[in-house]
Amino acid sequence: MEYLKFYNYDINEPKAEKIREENAENRLIRQETAKKHRKNHDENGKKPKPKNAGWILAVICLSVAVVTLGSLLAYSMYSPTGGVAKNTVNEERNFYELVGYVDAIDVNLSKIVVSKDNEKRQKLLGEVRVQSNLATENLSSLALQDEDKYLTLKFINQISDFSKYLAEKMIDGESLSSSDIETLKKMRDINATLKENLSSLAVDMAKDYEFKSLLEGKDGDLVISKFKELETLASEYPHMIYDGAFSDGTESAVAKYLDGREEVTKMQAEDLLKEYFSAYNLKKVELVGESVGEVIETYNFEATDDSGVMLSAQISKKGGLLVQFNYFKECSEQKIDLESSREVALKFLERAGYKNLKAVWTTSGGSVVTINFASVVQGVICYPDLVKVNVCRERGIVSGLEASSYIYNHVERESQTAIVSLATAKQKVDQEISIETSRLAIIPKGENTEVLAYEFYGKCEDGYYYIFIDAQTGKELDIFKVIDSTEGLLLL
Repeated sequence: MEYLKFYNYDINEPKAEKIREENAENRLIRQETAKKHRKNHDENGKKPKPKNAGWILAVICLSVAVVTLGSLLAYSMYSPTGGVAKNTVNEERNFYELVGYVDAIDVNLSKIVVSKDNEKRQKLLGEVRVQSNLATENLSSLALQDEDKYLTLKFINQISDFSKYLAEKMIDGESLSSSDIETLKKMRDINATLKENLSSLAVDMAKDYEFKSLLEGKDGDLVISKFKELETLASEYPHMIYDGAFSDGTESAVAKYLDGREEVTKMQAEDLLKEYFSAYNLKKVELVGESVGEVIETYNFEATDDSGVMLSAQISKKGGLLVQFNYFKECSEQKIDLESSREVALKFLERAGYKNLKAVWTTSGGSVVTINFASVVQGVICYPDLVKVNVCRERGIVSGLEASSYIYNHVERESQTAIVSLATAKQKVDQEISIETSRLAIIPKGENTEVLAYEFYGKCEDGYYYIFIDAQTGKELDIFKVIDSTEGLLLL
């Protein structure tokens, strides 16, 4: 099992089947509507302008980071028995159902934001989760290369994840916070832009598009081109990459790791930046701004290397820590393996002052690998203390870093003792799962709360799972299903 990925896929199947049936009935209506729109704008000589501005893949900052990344389901472009015609029908069905589900998500997210009734909100959240999971099925099955749909899939899965988290929060008797509502609004706005792009694409396809072109994978294909465009727009925000279990930690009103640190001057910050990037041959460094009034205040720099490639970075005013950076050097080949990538990342982290870290999650998008590192205290993995690192596998260098979760959460923690024994916690795991490894971990839960838990990894008939059991109460905290994929590898 070379590549692994977290996934929670407990769709309410009767509800999902009902939505599938409703969507199938509506698909023909959407196709006919798209044709009418196409006819109208052809007659008027005007084509509706897609609204691309602002289409980004947001990181959903969960107050608990209950995360799943979603399955990139395998598809077969040509069936030995069904032939190309059968697959063309499947492609058409998957595309128009995707458009329908994204449209339905748009409506329900808007309703949730304005509703004041918790029972109604719970129902709507359940519908959103089913719709987003079904949208994932459709998008995963489209004959697109993984790199042309990867970030879009991540966003749709995050809608599902956040809906699940909010629904469980309300089941426990809590109300949605103002932060929850703001996050829902951001999700709604991003999804609305995705909806507009897909609807515009459907109009463009209505006249004479043949799905055989998508199956053939031609670069000039209308659908492939549009999804490449969406991915390009999303990749403009690399500091918002969302990967791995508990990848967003718990943000608080204070940056705990900065407590007691002295403020550095602009000149000191520039010197530190040059030290961190001593191997990057930087020729020009310029202070372009400051982040003021934020929990983590920073000096913002731009630099260029000896070939003119830009590097942008933020250095914290307190302590002079490297908060985040992106290096825009082209990276297109895979010359080093994942193990070497981890070693490159660890050396860079140590030079930047981040020590005693362990790789806990890796996603490989081809030539660039993203690795999440967590701090380790007396053998216990501390998931709130995460640093995300991008490594270019062509050049063997770190090309991006985001350390805000670590800076928010890292402190000298007091030793915690498990009340529930390992053997007792193990009994809480379903007997159908053959446990292969277990360890203690500190995981985020709620706002500004951490829980000591047993992490169990094991195999069941339908795949691999991670189960987290509260080490104080024995209560099941989380379950993640692991799916084979070409997109990631969870490291123990």
